[in-house]
Amino acid sequence: MFSRLTLIFFLFFLVPHSLHVSAKTWCVSDPSATDAQLQANLDWLCGSVLTSSCVIIKPGGPCYEPNTLTNHASYMMNDYYQFNGDTKEACDFNHSGRIVDTNPSHGGCVFA
Repeated sequence: MFSRLTLIFFLFFLVPHSLHVSAKTWCVSDPSATDAQLQANLDWLCGSVLTSSCVIIKPGGPCYEPNTLTNHASYMMNDYYQFNGDTKEACDFNHSGRIVDTNPSHGGCVFA
């Protein structure tokens, strides 16, 4: 009887809590962000903050396609977000970023 109670406790209390705590999130460009905001984000991230990581969004890199400002900015914004503890502040980018719970990875472009 004790082992059944332990199993029930585990299934109803620990498993859902563990899933909630470990929920993964990503930072992507907000649909309302302007091209100017996204370009400013890329200029800052690739110009001084994550310079070596930007090779992934360059021609031939796994995240070059689709070759859009939104896609490139989203990848780099997420890289910064993950590196800085996936906090709300690390995805703000002057209100041009948003946190999502759906993995934006596509093809060979894997968002960490």
